[in-house]
Amino acid sequence: MMNTRSVGKVAKYLLIVFAVFALVLLGTELLGKQEEGNLLETYNFSHLNIVELIDSLENDNHTKEVQASISGDTLALSLEGQAYSFDIPNDFFYISFAPYINSTHDCYTHSLTGCQGELTNKDMFISIYDGDGNLIEEKTMNTGDDGFIGLYLDRFENYQIHVSYQALNSQFLVDTSLNQTCFTEERLS
Repeated sequence: MMNTRSVGKVAKYLLIVFAVFALVLLGTELLGKQEEGNLLETYNFSHLNIVELIDSLENDNHTKEVQASISGDTLALSLEGQAYSFDIPNDFFYISFAPYINSTHDCYTHSLTGCQGELTNKDMFISIYDGDGNLIEEKTMNTGDDGFIGLYLDRFENYQIHVSYQALNSQFLVDTSLNQTCFTEERLS
């Protein structure tokens, strides 16, 4: 039979073991958070807002350790196998499209670091119309190294996008109430 003194020693021992275990768990959690932050810093992403992050992922060349895709409401980022998720604000909707002449690929959710369009680093004239056919904006945009052009549009709206390149043209419809962020069927003819 244990006396009160022995019970006290066992309780004290268990308390110390529990405290050490809790500190190890807390340290592991904090170390994991620190490593996450360091990876974002390593790739120079920690200081970017969501628009700057999307633009960097879409337009800058990254190593294959950086993978990113964007849906209507989430930017999914993987750095060296570590997954991150960023909410897309409700005040915009990002699409990316790749006009082409000869070859394309099927796509619905855009891979900012993986999708490759045919026409790279080409200046194209873009006209954006609202659902009623009113011209919203016209500008020249470059397809970049990945052959895609990215646009920030209002959420829950319909648009018609016109693309002109040399003597070739294409147009397509965008419904931002859907989750489609990748448009690759814009054949220039």
